[in-house]
Amino acid sequence: WASDGGARKGMMLRHLLPTQLRSLIGKRGFSTSNDFSHVKGVGIIGAGVAGLQMARTCRNHGFECRVFEKAPDVGGLWRENYHSFGIQVPKLLFEFPDYPADYGDFAPGPEVQRYIQKYAEDFNLLSSVMLNTQVQKITKRSDGKRGWTFTVEKDGKELVQDFDYAVVCTGMYSTTPFLPSYEGSASFKGVILHSSQYLNPKQVEGKNVIVVGGGKSALDVANDATAKAKSVSLVYRNAHWGTPRDIAWLIPFKYVFLSRFGQALVSWYKGAWPSAGSSVKAAHGVLAPVMAPVFRIVEWLFALQLGHKGDYRPSLDVVKDFYGYAQVLDSSFKANVAAGRTKAVRGEVARLAPDGVELASGAAVPCDVLICATGFRKSYGYLPAETVAALDVQTDGLYLYRHVIPPAVADLAFVGSEVATISNIATHGIQAEWLAAALTGRVRLPPPAEMAAEVEGVKAWKRSWMPETASRAGLVLLHQIHYHDRLLQDMALPHRRKGANVLAELLAPYPPRDYAAVVAPRAAPAH
Repeated sequence: WASDGGARKGMMLRHLLPTQLRSLIGKRGFSTSNDFSHVKGVGIIGAGVAGLQMARTCRNHGFECRVFEKAPDVGGLWRENYHSFGIQVPKLLFEFPDYPADYGDFAPGPEVQRYIQKYAEDFNLLSSVMLNTQVQKITKRSDGKRGWTFTVEKDGKELVQDFDYAVVCTGMYSTTPFLPSYEGSASFKGVILHSSQYLNPKQVEGKNVIVVGGGKSALDVANDATAKAKSVSLVYRNAHWGTPRDIAWLIPFKYVFLSRFGQALVSWYKGAWPSAGSSVKAAHGVLAPVMAPVFRIVEWLFALQLGHKGDYRPSLDVVKDFYGYAQVLDSSFKANVAAGRTKAVRGEVARLAPDGVELASGAAVPCDVLICATGFRKSYGYLPAETVAALDVQTDGLYLYRHVIPPAVADLAFVGSEVATISNIATHGIQAEWLAAALTGRVRLPPPAEMAAEVEGVKAWKRSWMPETASRAGLVLLHQIHYHDRLLQDMALPHRRKGANVLAELLAPYPPRDYAAVVAPRAAPAH
C-alpha cells in the first residue's frame, strides 16, 4: 500500500475490513490526520530495552517523557528471570545499535542486566524513570485535549498525570506468567513453580523435578536442575526444533538466517514479507518446490546435532516450527538425556497425585517440584474497555500497523511489545525512531482504512503458514531484515547498510550496529 493514499482509496479499502473494525473508523478519539503538533509529553510504560530506547529517542527529538516501571530497577525481564537464563544469540546480535556490549557471546542474564543499567546511566535516562511504580490505568483525558491520563501507584500512593501520547513498552514475553491449573493440585504435597520463579538450584536440591514445556526456558531449567536435583524429567506435549549455534558444527547460525541471502532462502520457501520486493515474491512461486528438499537436509543436520529423534522429533517442518517456538541451543540437553541425567517424556500432565504426577498416558512420575515453563499471557486491562475493543485483540495476538500503531486508537503506540525478531534490541530502537519520525512529520501515516487494510493483509499472510500461537501477530523473526527495510524506507533512510560492499550486503549478517546511525541523536525539531 502506498504510504500517502487519498481519502477515496481509503473509503474503498474500508469495505475489505472486518465489520467490527469498520465500525470504529471515524469514532471519537480516532485520528485520521498526521497532525501530532499537540504532542509535547509522552508517557511510557516499561523500562526494559524498549522503554529505555523510547525515552532516549523522545529526548533526542525534543519531547518530554516519563517512564513508569513497576520493578525496583530498569531492565525488564533481564532484571530477574529463571536461574541460568541468558541471551540465546551472540552479543553481536544483542546490543544497543550505537552502544557496544561489553559481555561475551551467549551471555548470562546478570551480565546483560548490568549492560542495560550502564546504558541507562550513561545516557542519563534514569532521571526520566519512576521505579516501583505500577500503572493502574490509562484513560482518555477529561479536559477535552488529545492524549491520556495515567493513574499510577507508588509507595502506596495514587498519582495522576496527563500525557499527550502513550507508548506501551512492556515486551512480548514478560507480562503475566501463565500457570496451568491441574486437577489434584490441592492434595499435591510438593511445590508448583512457574519457570520465572525458579531462581536458585537449592529450590530443587535432592528433589524429583518435573519441568513442563518444550521451549527454550523449559530446556534451560531442566538442564540447570540436573546439578542439584535427584531426578529431572521434561514433560512436553510437542517437540520443537532447536537451531544449533553452529550449523553443521561449522557455520554460525547468524550467517545462514540473518543475512539477506539467508532470509531470501526462507522467503523463497515460505513466502516473502508482505512489503518485500516483487522479485522476492516471484521467486517464492518458482523456488518453493526446490527449497523444500533443501530444508529437509537442514532438518537432518539439526536432528543429528541436537538429538531430535523418536518422540523428540518435531512434527512441523523446521521453518514453520521456528515461527512458533524459536530457540537457539547448544548440545547440553542432548548430552543430559544421553547420560541419563534428564528424562524426556512426550505427553501431558493429566492430574497431580500427592507424591507425583499422572500423565495422560496413565504413567505415574514421582515429583516433589513441578516447574511450569508455560510462558506468559498478555493483559490490556490497564486500558479502557472501549479501547481494548478497538484494538481488536485476536486469539493469536494484537495485530498493528508496522507492529507499532493500532489503526483504530489515537495517540497510542506499542514499541517492543508486539514484535519478536532475532535482534529484538535493535528492532525496538528502530521502532522508537520510526514512531518519533511519525510524531515529528518525517513519516506520513496512511489514512486509517489503508493502515487497517495493510494489517489485514499481514494477518492473512501470517495465518496462511505460521503455526497458531498466542504470539503469532507479533512474529517477524527470520524476516527481520525485510521488516527493518520497511521501517527505514518509511523514514526515507537507506535500508542497505553495508555501503559499497556487495558481498557483505548479500552474505554478512545484519547486526544492530549496522543501524547505529539510525538511532543516533539528531537536532531536536521545534514543536
